[in-house]
Amino acid sequence: MSSISKRNLIILAALFLAVLLFVTTCSDSGNKVQTKDKRTPELSLKLLKEGNERFAKGDAEHPRTDAKRLEQAGKESQGDHAFATVLSCSDSRVPVERIFDAGVMDIFVVRVAGNVVQGNEAGSIEYGLSHVNTPLLVVLGHTQCGAVTAVTEAVEGHGHELERNIPGLVASIVPAVERTKKHTGLSGKALVPQATEQNVWQSITDLFMRSPSTRELVRSGKVKVVGAMYEVETGRVQWLKEDRPLAILKEVEENPARAIEAMAGHSDEDHAAHGHAQEAGHKHDMTEGKAEGDHAADAAAPAGEEAAKEEAATAAGHEAAEAPLTVEQLQELAAKAAEAAKVAADAAETATRAAEEAARATGAAQ
Repeated sequence: MSSISKRNLIILAALFLAVLLFVTTCSDSGNKVQTKDKRTPELSLKLLKEGNERFAKGDAEHPRTDAKRLEQAGKESQGDHAFATVLSCSDSRVPVERIFDAGVMDIFVVRVAGNVVQGNEAGSIEYGLSHVNTPLLVVLGHTQCGAVTAVTEAVEGHGHELERNIPGLVASIVPAVERTKKHTGLSGKALVPQATEQNVWQSITDLFMRSPSTRELVRSGKVKVVGAMYEVETGRVQWLKEDRPLAILKEVEENPARAIEAMAGHSDEDHAAHGHAQEAGHKHDMTEGKAEGDHAADAAAPAGEEAAKEEAATAAGHEAAEAPLTVEQLQELAAKAAEAAKVAADAAETATRAAEEAARATGAAQ
């Protein structure tokens, strides 16, 4: 064999290996997501945008859903894989992982009717950002949202009877609908699309008002918050103005009603009560302190739960079944829901302090 043909064989072999490597890399690209230390808000947003583009075009790859990924899910932490937290509506037309062509352990999803943010949703988002360590939060509204439509009808005096737990759930949508109606002059069905988009901004506002830890993560640049609208009729996500959440954050930072303490049980009132409890504890025998602490811990939680249940039942609007709700009634329910949340939080704090006293008394007795 001549030297020329040997050289050609070497070239052909090299080309074959290069093509093989390229094909292998491309076929596996859908299963590659940056590890935790390389995830950034920008990369996470890029992954979501690319995934939605594939989904909308009918080219979804359904990545990271094979047996190997499931095995990983059973052994590894989602905090090493998830790259985004998404708050979306519970609507069955909005399957979050599918519309972003994402896989197992890719997205930390919080779903609730109307993609609203109240206590449970804020806590879930905090977990996704602070414990799962996702660098991106997407608040995702969608077209034809039933929750926004129902609130719009109520605001315009065309509301209908609702089950007792629904009014408190959707009450936080009222400001978005009223603001849109005031600034656009729209009404009826024409009002719903713009009110739905405004509800995305309302949810971001409510989150910032409730969550100091989220504000700090965004302020520091560790987390990016983005608003978006999903079109159920096309499968496409329309991304809203990226600078708007920062403008909302600035407004909230100037609002004296915003939550201040980021950590549970760390408010000024908690510290004062904690100090008084310590002083009282020193005046008692340790055995008595333990018994009293145990009793307080047992009694505080049920009492708080009952108070919270009563307030929540009122806030949920048990009279809703008797007559259609007016906008004033929805606003009243929103206020009562907020008060119920405060009662529940106070009860939890009381139980926590009592449990801490019991633990200290037990430790001292031993």
